Amino acid sequence: MKHHMLAARRLMGRILYAASLAAGVITFAMMWLIDANALSRKVFNAPVPAGVELTQSLLTFAIMLPFGYVLYRREHVNTIFLTSNFPRSVTRWLHAFWMSTGCIVFAAVTYGTFLFALRSYHMNEQVWGATIRFPLYPAKFAVSLGTALIAIQFALDAVLSLVTGDDGDLSAADPDPEKALLHV
Repeated sequence: MKHHMLAARRLMGRILYAASLAAGVITFAMMWLIDANALSRKVFNAPVPAGVELTQSLLTFAIMLPFGYVLYRREHVNTIFLTSNFPRSVTRWLHAFWMSTGCIVFAAVTYGTFLFALRSYHMNEQVWGATIRFPLYPAKFAVSLGTALIAIQFALDAVLSLVTGDDGDLSAADPDPEKALLHV
């Protein structure tokens, strides 16, 4: 079972990495869209149609998609002030508890935002820009997708902490090889 869970975590890591790469590409596209909008305003005195609305919608993708990958890489905020004095068995159970709590919270957020996005899709909710109407539901579905990805990662980490004895301690983690290359 341990090997299957670790394989599931690695597979989820690849999915989360792809989502993070997509968020990076979206951020890059947003940069060019903002540049094109500013340039066309100054040169042609005409902004890119729905440029602001598109940028706002893409922002939800850029923000929500990488959340799960940050949890997967364990690059989130981790405070150990209180738990550093606890025995490893206690911290393991605490880690499992908090990962389970995170899973429940983000699963509830996923459910709520999915219903909200579905309602927006069914009523064809749109924002009125300067020149065209722009649908809002893709951005709302992006929030659901991002929260679903992090909820799944929380669930995997909760199960792995019970199966493998992982207590969430980052002090014994392998150093990032990229950081070693950047060290001067």
